Amino acid sequence: MRKVIFAILLNTLLFSNHITAQKVEIFNQVRVQHDEKCKDFSTDVNGNIFYGGGQYVFKKVTLPKQKINTKYEINVSVVSGGDRYDRAGSIFVLPVDKNNSLEDVVKGKKFASNEFTKIKSIVPEGNFAPTVELMRFMTTFGIGFFSNDSLQRKPVYIPYWEKEVRWKEDISQFSTVLQGEVWIGVHIGNYTKGGHIVNATINLTPSELSCDLPKNKIIVPILNTEPFGTNQGNDELFAYKDFQVEFNLPNGAKNPKLYYITTGHGGHGEGDEFVKKQNIVKVDGKKVIDFIPWRDDCASFRRFNPGTGVWLKKRKAPYIQDDKGTYAVKEIEEPIASSDLSRSNWCPGSNVPPMIVPLELNEGKHTAIFSIPEAQKNANGTSNHWMVSAYIVYEL
Repeated sequence: MRKVIFAILLNTLLFSNHITAQKVEIFNQVRVQHDEKCKDFSTDVNGNIFYGGGQYVFKKVTLPKQKINTKYEINVSVVSGGDRYDRAGSIFVLPVDKNNSLEDVVKGKKFASNEFTKIKSIVPEGNFAPTVELMRFMTTFGIGFFSNDSLQRKPVYIPYWEKEVRWKEDISQFSTVLQGEVWIGVHIGNYTKGGHIVNATINLTPSELSCDLPKNKIIVPILNTEPFGTNQGNDELFAYKDFQVEFNLPNGAKNPKLYYITTGHGGHGEGDEFVKKQNIVKVDGKKVIDFIPWRDDCASFRRFNPGTGVWLKKRKAPYIQDDKGTYAVKEIEEPIASSDLSRSNWCPGSNVPPMIVPLELNEGKHTAIFSIPEAQKNANGTSNHWMVSAYIVYEL
C-alpha cells in the first residue's frame, strides 16, 4: 500500500503543475496619435514613452521567467479617438539595452530615407536588426467615436455598431524573448490629434505538466518594411528591387521556421491595396512562399466600420411583393462601403497573422530573397507600398 501511495505522490510531483495563468498588462487606454506638441521621449504617469508626435508609444514591461512550457497570447483592443480612417498598426518588441536608454536605442537606428537606394533600416546591417512584430492589425473606420451613428451610415442588416474591435493571437514563438525586461512598442500611422486608443495584454498559460520544460526559441529578424521612425519611407520599395538577406543557423539549430507577414497598401482602386500581387520568398534559391495575399471577406467586418465611405451602385434585385407574395424584379441603388472591398491580405478591423513555413536547412549561412515582382510605383496619388516583415525562429 505504501508503495502505491509513494508512486502516486511521485507522479503528482513529476506531472502536475500548479502554476496559474498570468495576465501582463502592456498598454491601458493609451492614445496613439499625431500631435505636433507631443515631445519625443516624453513620458506619462503610466510609464508610456511617446515618439514621432505620439504615433509611437513604448512601454518597458517585465515578464516572468518561465520554468514550464508556456503559451503566450496577445490580446489587443482599439477604438477611434477621433480618426475616421483605417490605419495600419503594429505591436513590436525591442530587448532592453542595459547600456543605453530607449532614446539612444531609437535614435541609433539608421532610419531609411525616402530614396529606395538608401534604405538601411529594414534589413540587418552590422549591429542593427529590424524590429520584430508581435502582431499587425488594421484599425477600422472610426469605431467607438462614430458608433453613435452620427454619420447615419448604418445599413439595415447591421443591428448596431460595435463599440471596439478586439483581436487575440498566439505568439508562443516569442516565449524566450518575452522574459525579463523588454520594450514593447505600438505604432499606428495616422495624421489626427485624436488618433486611436489601444489596450494590450499578454496572457501566459503554463503547461499542466511539470515535466513539460520550455524550449529555447531563437528569433532572427531579417526584414521589416513597417516604418520604424518618422524619417523612414516605405513607399514603393518592392517596385524597385528585391531584398536579399543573409542569415546564419548555428550548430544544433532545430526546427527552423520562416514567419512572414505581408499587406499591400495604396488606394484609388488601382493601387496595390486593391490589386492582386504575387509575393515570392526564396531561401537558398528554392521557393518557399509563392502566393497572392488577398481577402474577400471584408464585408463581414461592416459592423466595425461606422465611418466608412459609402457609394451607391445600381443593380437589378428580385424581391417579394407584399400584396401578392410573389417575386418581382426592379432596379435599386445598393450601398457599397469602402470597408466592404477586398484587399491585399487585410480588412479594416482585422489582424494579420503570419504565414508560417517550416524550413529544411542545415547549420551555416543561408540567403533569403523577398520579391513582389509586379509591385507598382506611385502614380496619381496611389502611394503604393507593401508592409512586409519576416523573421526566422529555431530551437537551440
